[in-house]
Amino acid sequence: MLMDKYSENPIITVADVPFRVNSIFNPGAVKANGEYILLCRIEMPTGRSSFLVARSTDGIKFKVEDKPCLTPGEHGVYNKYTEWGIEDPRVVQFGDSWFITYTGYSKFMPLVMLAETKDFKEFKIHGPISEPSNKDCAIFPEKINGRFWKMDRPSAETRRDIWLSSSPDMIHWGNYQMIIEPEVGTWENDKIGGSTPPIRTDAGWLVLYHGVRGFGVSTLYKIGCTLLDINEPWKVIGKTKEPVLTPEMDYERTGDVNNVVFANGWVAESDGTVKVYYSGADTNICLATTTIDELIASCTA
Repeated sequence: MLMDKYSENPIITVADVPFRVNSIFNPGAVKANGEYILLCRIEMPTGRSSFLVARSTDGIKFKVEDKPCLTPGEHGVYNKYTEWGIEDPRVVQFGDSWFITYTGYSKFMPLVMLAETKDFKEFKIHGPISEPSNKDCAIFPEKINGRFWKMDRPSAETRRDIWLSSSPDMIHWGNYQMIIEPEVGTWENDKIGGSTPPIRTDAGWLVLYHGVRGFGVSTLYKIGCTLLDINEPWKVIGKTKEPVLTPEMDYERTGDVNNVVFANGWVAESDGTVKVYYSGADTNICLATTTIDELIASCTA
């Protein structure tokens, strides 16, 4: 494995939440002014998900806030698209604002929502930026050729591929292109989806993605990595042949959804190391570490 799992995983469980929840998992992650911020998905006792903030000074020991920061019913005219829950946030920064893409779930099926915040306390809801059925959306953290870019994973009949699109304003999207599809007969046989917002490197845009393969009535979720061209992100430079993170430990094997590792947040440090915040079995929050160089090498070997 290219990632070292923290020896005291999981780093956040329901026992750390100061009110009743079924689970806490799949956080977006940022580092601002020396503080690590996780925007966590929590499943409430109703079975519907909201978001909750956890903060840390060292990226390992987190203090969880005492109430949700954003709930399905706080979306105004867009409430009908989030009625059944909001899920799996991914966070990028532009200027003094953080932009969050996440899944809104309702009778209209999953779609991609966009929100903006300056403090992770108050949120401006921009509304849907996809039609259903779509999810696993991450925006690139800077403009490329004067435009915003995002990756997402629409569902079309039996297809589950990663697509790319661009926008002049982060609201209106077009120039759609399929860039990565599952490799038949491998660990990602059944479907793939983008995991983390891209990290800019000298070699290209580095992105984690998840792959799924079924075994009988069960499935295995694993994590791989891909490298995209820095100026033409629709060009795939390379991707890992093997997963970089797999479910092995009890806290990854057994939970609300067994045999799952899933990441939608990571933090690149100034020394070239990376902290990956992932969930085990859709039940907790864990930490794994690696380096930019190792991930790049895994994509280009």
